[in-house]
Amino acid sequence: MAKAKEVGKTNGVLKWVLFALLVLYAVTLFMPLLWALMTSVKDNAEYAIFENKIGFPGSFAIGNFALAWENGYADALINGELWYFSIPEQFLNSVLYAGGCMLTATFIPCITAYAVARYKYRFGKVVYTIVIVAMILPIVGSLPSEIQMTRALGLYDTFWGLWILKANFLGIYFLVFHAQFKMLPYDYTEAAKIDGASNPRIMFSVILPLAKGTIFTVMLLTFVQFWNDYQIPMVYIPSHPVAAYGMFQFNQRPTSDVPTKIAYMLIVALPIIVVFVAFHKRLMTNLTVGGIKA
Repeated sequence: MAKAKEVGKTNGVLKWVLFALLVLYAVTLFMPLLWALMTSVKDNAEYAIFENKIGFPGSFAIGNFALAWENGYADALINGELWYFSIPEQFLNSVLYAGGCMLTATFIPCITAYAVARYKYRFGKVVYTIVIVAMILPIVGSLPSEIQMTRALGLYDTFWGLWILKANFLGIYFLVFHAQFKMLPYDYTEAAKIDGASNPRIMFSVILPLAKGTIFTVMLLTFVQFWNDYQIPMVYIPSHPVAAYGMFQFNQRPTSDVPTKIAYMLIVALPIIVVFVAFHKRLMTNLTVGGIKA
């Protein structure tokens, strides 16, 4: 009895230590955002001359956001001419890039994982092995060949060309969908076949709705990933600068002060913040799947 109480006390101490570490970790994640919010409303003189780097702002310079909005243009060389894109135009390009790539990068591995997980054939094991090997082996030096291929196929500097490039099943999300479909009982499929449903009907009307939580979560994660990406659009669609690339250009300008740069970053991050606030429950909760009724 005494030993059981001692074990209980030890577990209680470990729980409190773990809780304290998690709180400390959460604070470290929240502090950069708080610093960015405070810095974005500081006057440049207060930040640079009076060296108020981490303190609260003495006065709120809300005009930093207006200044960032006006000067946050991105330039692109199109047919030998220099074009300038405003922030709304960059946002439109980001929506087209991130939205289209989100759809192809989600549903292609989803459909492939469904075929591999729900149908028993030898080629499915080959596909699964290819995914694992592709994730292990580093692909070095493939960028020049990819650019040459996209130019030859007429895909270069087009949104739909990037959508096609992202339409592959290689990656971690294939494994996520594969595990999800493997977890679902085959009783669903057998019941649908008894009712006369075809294989496509079973997939779209029975199985995919059961995995809609996973599909929606992967869509959100990929959208955030592509929204924050500026390197791929900079290389493959140079005539259509996205918001992340505009932020990259703005940060490289020596005339831009730090508070205005931070304000510009918050403007670009605003859609992602809105998406997280709107769908944080979906991202933070576990997936639950109902059972078969007798």
